[in-house]
Amino acid sequence: MAVVRPPVRLPLAQSAREVPVSRPGWSWAFETKLDGWRAVLFAELGLLQSRHDNNMADRFPEIVQAGARLGDVVLDGEIVALREGRLDFGALASRPGARPKTGVSIYFAAFDVLADGRVDDLRSRPYRERRARLEQLLAGVVPPLQLVPSTTDRDAAMAWMRPEASDVGIEGVIAKLLDARYRPGRTDAWVKVRQTAVVDAVVVGVAGNPEEPSEVVLARRDAGGAWRQIGLSLPLAPRLGQQIGARVTLTGAPAHYTSAGGFGRGRTQYLPVRPEVVVEAETDPAVESFSSRQRPRVHRARPDLVAEDLPRGRGTGG
Repeated sequence: MAVVRPPVRLPLAQSAREVPVSRPGWSWAFETKLDGWRAVLFAELGLLQSRHDNNMADRFPEIVQAGARLGDVVLDGEIVALREGRLDFGALASRPGARPKTGVSIYFAAFDVLADGRVDDLRSRPYRERRARLEQLLAGVVPPLQLVPSTTDRDAAMAWMRPEASDVGIEGVIAKLLDARYRPGRTDAWVKVRQTAVVDAVVVGVAGNPEEPSEVVLARRDAGGAWRQIGLSLPLAPRLGQQIGARVTLTGAPAHYTSAGGFGRGRTQYLPVRPEVVVEAETDPAVESFSSRQRPRVHRARPDLVAEDLPRGRGTGG
């Protein structure tokens, strides 16, 4: 039995704004960044460890059953849900028995191998060796097991940063140093670069002091013309909060709540305002189809625009 036992501390990628370039002593490999749940598959044990050390085997029995055919291996990867030709993050919460009826298929996209039956603990080996072993292990596998694409060609990786890649659920690129070990915790040997899109959106809610909000709730029109939320913004700079607060008008409706983004972050209370104030915000390209999960970063107010100037998104209108 492999000596790598649960729970395993996971490497966490540093965020960056640009895909790194290889140079002497710093050679990078590039993988797709998928929109899913991080997990470690202990194939022989039938255990699926989440990033927070929970066992998700009962939630994803199809992965555990497929993994049993691999023998004594431990894989790091991403659990993703596919529906109607694109990755659907929300569908990961669906019950196993309900997935066939709703057209949801679950996959485990492996990007690293921590141990196998021949060489117990591979974590001290460089990424290039672990990747070669992973490709051997997964040669010929069929869904729900998949191998995450990897390349050392930066130009090829940049195709994953194009807006059309987000249409199928690719969020960007993960870059990994070829000579790096599998190091737990936040590491500069792994870098994540998200796709970004700059959009105009309208403020529909303010959190904190309405005269100087700390955060704002943003919305855009869907294909039918209705306002749909695209998320709670990241914290505003004080001066920007003052500019927005001076222009918003409260509706008088009771306080609402919205997700603060991500698991375990709770909800944020906000006061609804009239959809009148337009701002420029940065988020991920999935905002166009109203499936974005990244909190928008507000760059500036747009007093030169009115709400009627905003285009419609690609999401289904009511």
